[in-house]
Amino acid sequence: MKFLFTLCSALILLVLGVSPTLAWDDFGHRLVARIAWENMTPQARARAISILRGAAPETRLAGAGGTGTLSPQQQMELFANAAVWPDSIRNVNDPRNEKYDHPYRHYVDISWRQATDFGPVQPSDHREQGDLLRDVSRLQQKLTGGTPEEQATALAWILHLVGDIHQPLHASARVTPRDECGDAGGNDFKLEVLQGDRRRTLHSVWDGIITDNLRKSSEPLETSLTRALTEVTQRHPRGEFASEIGQTDFRQWARESVAIAQRSVYRAPLARDHAAPAAYRQAAFRAAEPRVALAGYRLADLLNQALGS
Repeated sequence: MKFLFTLCSALILLVLGVSPTLAWDDFGHRLVARIAWENMTPQARARAISILRGAAPETRLAGAGGTGTLSPQQQMELFANAAVWPDSIRNVNDPRNEKYDHPYRHYVDISWRQATDFGPVQPSDHREQGDLLRDVSRLQQKLTGGTPEEQATALAWILHLVGDIHQPLHASARVTPRDECGDAGGNDFKLEVLQGDRRRTLHSVWDGIITDNLRKSSEPLETSLTRALTEVTQRHPRGEFASEIGQTDFRQWARESVAIAQRSVYRAPLARDHAAPAAYRQAAFRAAEPRVALAGYRLADLLNQALGS
């Protein structure tokens, strides 16, 4: 059993090391950050912008080293841009990224088991892969007690990871007889062929489900974000999450995502080697949208607590 776990660990790290595990994609991460911004205190907003502008230029964080006055709109955009920085530095061919890129930090894959693709959930030993839960507590400490560079990069990572942990396939590794080591957050659940030997994965469907439903290609990015912010928060106001909003434990957030993966991700009419049907995508969006809203509200509370005094 120990050998199998070690082998599985190596295989999972290999898959995830070369697979784009981007959670909600750029639009989704910006939307989480925008929801948080709307729910932050003026003091927390001001401190967040000050921290981001205090970053060293070599971090290539938007606004790093800036000294001029920013309009409220520019501050909001700077904050949202920081949420996608951890994905923007994932170019392994650029040596400038080595100091800041942490590919295994984007997820914590908690294993669970099914005997068949859509069978009942079975008992499991709940192995974990990925560094998200380990690293996030360190990042919170650096946010309030690190050097200016550490504070800025920690803030950007926290903005990003709160979004990541609310995406069900950034916390789930489903084990089946076909995937004894787990399916790497749906990266090994292959769907239709795209070009050449490239295949869409179940993970990529969930990464893009918010963008597919809320981003209009005919609109400028900021217009789409503002409209999506209004729509999502009207459909899922803060009061909807009265029983969850006070939960501040990242591990509990991961457990919530696993439960959604078990309930909503692996379900008919999904089928391997075929495109996800429209009915599946609609159901996926209904499950994903409240997670984005909740991530934004929780992120605001976290930053109000850390930066608001």
